[in-house]
Amino acid sequence: MNEQNPSKGSSRWLWSDTKPMWMMNRLWRVPLFLLVAVVALSAQEANVTSDTAVDQATLHQWLHSSDPRLIAWAADFARRKHEATILGEMPELLEHWAMPPDNGGDEALPAQRRAVLSILDALIQENVEVPIPAIEAVARLFPSQAAILIGRSPLSQSRRTLDDWTYGATGTWGRTLARIASMMLAKDPRPSTVVWNRNLIGFVASVVDASEEDIEISVRDTNLAGSGFGSGVGCGDSFGHKLTPGWPEVYTYGLDEANNRKISGQIVVDLAGDQIFSQRRKENDGWGSCGGGVEALDPATRHRLIAYWLRVPERDMSWQPTESFTIRWTNKTAYEAQLGKIIESERRKLYDTVETLRHQGLLKKEELAMPHLEVMIRCDMTPCPLQ
Repeated sequence: MNEQNPSKGSSRWLWSDTKPMWMMNRLWRVPLFLLVAVVALSAQEANVTSDTAVDQATLHQWLHSSDPRLIAWAADFARRKHEATILGEMPELLEHWAMPPDNGGDEALPAQRRAVLSILDALIQENVEVPIPAIEAVARLFPSQAAILIGRSPLSQSRRTLDDWTYGATGTWGRTLARIASMMLAKDPRPSTVVWNRNLIGFVASVVDASEEDIEISVRDTNLAGSGFGSGVGCGDSFGHKLTPGWPEVYTYGLDEANNRKISGQIVVDLAGDQIFSQRRKENDGWGSCGGGVEALDPATRHRLIAYWLRVPERDMSWQPTESFTIRWTNKTAYEAQLGKIIESERRKLYDTVETLRHQGLLKKEELAMPHLEVMIRCDMTPCPLQ
């Protein structure tokens, strides 16, 4: 036992290595209280259902927790109860979220993805205005939701991001967003500049210069129809699974293009009747991709954009992405004359298209954009005189 002499007028006190009883009791009671609280909280969290009584403070705590399941529940309650305050906190959360990779063996990844899906669903269903940085943060892993959200923003805010998306036409998500961004920009294309062939040019010029007309020429000695080329497209399917225990219903989104079909859903973009829809479905439901999806930004869809700018129906364009011709063989001189006539005629159509766009002010004088003309010649004669 150590003894200390207090200053004058103070009481004498002793310090012992053995803690007083009141301190021992306090040290015991505090951990016990915390343990009871943790157990109670865990039990409460484990029993969350759609009927659980929650307040705004609880939803705030769940939303900012590190538990994906509770985050999903916070989003679910905020959507169903129209909790504007909680919904307003979600965009910033997404902007700074370390997005999970789209593959890998980590068991936490599906949970992380479901949490983000729940937040995005709440924002979409409640028509929350989501800032562009938050949309950019989710675009790679959740392109359908990103397309829906950016479609609700004015072009004055979204133009720069849409410009960037038109350049990202690689990978499934990149091709999808490039197509949708192009359709959105097509309505007011002149202010846009994009990177094309490592140069910064106008959006219209980039579309025109990437366009193609493929000419297929068959050389034969009769007018009999030649054999065609066929191709098949496989379908992708996802099998359903049971709802994850302890989780709310989680919803995801897909995009589909009308293509003269009647489909249900919300319109994401409509360019003169060329429509892309969003479709909401349960995350654990199976789905099939046959006949669905969004076309890529390719020669066919670029051709539609040019027709829109020319203000003519696509079918009435002077040229089409693919044209077929037949040259009946008589001799080499006649063959070469017919071949030259076909190529020059199609080249002139492309030139006239460019000049019309330039006259409308959609192409600048210094932008030397021109669609590519690709020629494929097939000899349907045996022996072939071209060899």
